[in-house]
Amino acid sequence: MKRIFLLTLAVLLFLTGCATNRHKLSPQANVDLKTANVYYSQQNVDEALKYYNRVLQDNPDHALALRRVADIYLYYGEQNPDKSLEYNKMAYEYYDKAIKIMEKYEKPTEEELAAIRDMKKRKLSAWTRVYNKGIEELNAGNTQQAIKIFEQSAEMDTTELKPLNMLVNIYQNELKDIDKAGEILSKLYERNPENIEVIMNLGAYYYNKQDFEKAIPLFEKVKEKDPTNIKNLLILTDCYYATEQYDKAKNNIQLALIIEPRNADALATAYDISVKLKDNESALNYLKQLLDIKEDNIYYENIVILLNSMERWDELANYAQKWHKYDETNKIPVQFVILAAQKMKNKTLETEYTNILKQMQ
Repeated sequence: MKRIFLLTLAVLLFLTGCATNRHKLSPQANVDLKTANVYYSQQNVDEALKYYNRVLQDNPDHALALRRVADIYLYYGEQNPDKSLEYNKMAYEYYDKAIKIMEKYEKPTEEELAAIRDMKKRKLSAWTRVYNKGIEELNAGNTQQAIKIFEQSAEMDTTELKPLNMLVNIYQNELKDIDKAGEILSKLYERNPENIEVIMNLGAYYYNKQDFEKAIPLFEKVKEKDPTNIKNLLILTDCYYATEQYDKAKNNIQLALIIEPRNADALATAYDISVKLKDNESALNYLKQLLDIKEDNIYYENIVILLNSMERWDELANYAQKWHKYDETNKIPVQFVILAAQKMKNKTLETEYTNILKQMQ
């Protein structure tokens, strides 16, 4: 009860006076308001609620009565776990109405401004309890009930992203209803068209459906807002690559590599783009950088194949020997060393690796 009844009786009476000036009441409603305030100060919430409701019958926009009814429902929500969802929703609605009324006051007093701030905190508390009830139901395996609660909490506060994100997660990962998840993601975007997370999630939905024409404008929008977002640059590059817009893909991956020069995913993508553009020099450069980060047979193999096609025999011999040291069981690098040695007319090197190849037979 202490959390609900924070105002002293003196402050309560002061605000009552303000409310009387702001909102006219009939003589009987004024008596009901005073009676309600007495019961409220005595923490007799059941009787207080009855009389505050009488005040609201006389004037549905009476801010103090709305606030007190909200306080009481918030308290009921604490004390009655089985009906907490119902009571917290009602508390939220009454706080919301009272706040909107008081925010329209001309020249509000400090006390009224403080009351608005307090109600906003309590309104958020009521909403959070509704949302958390959805989490509780989800964790208990009651998916359909959780969906209903998340839908309700999303309707209560359209600025909150969390319930819609939870719905996306449920439909996408638990119910495997991708189209429904996309529908909610679109709703999220309509409400928050400038939120980077929302834009990227909707873009990812289209990306996963391989609808790159719809995904690209979304990722470009993120790029405008956050040019250094490496994840966005990588996925935007993939979209352009998938639609065979290789020059645009190249431009974006180069931006990514300026931000993170040793990003292996970016380097691998840059290599693929260079191959498509038939830019062997760039492809070779990216492979060497990848090899510098981590030795791998696939990098060595692609390097020696490129060097062979470019007829760069010295480098071919060098990298083929490095490859052999990395993987002494693989005949391919030995064969490439022999080939390079023959092209360079290096009999010593050719003989050395010919003997190695014989030992591997």
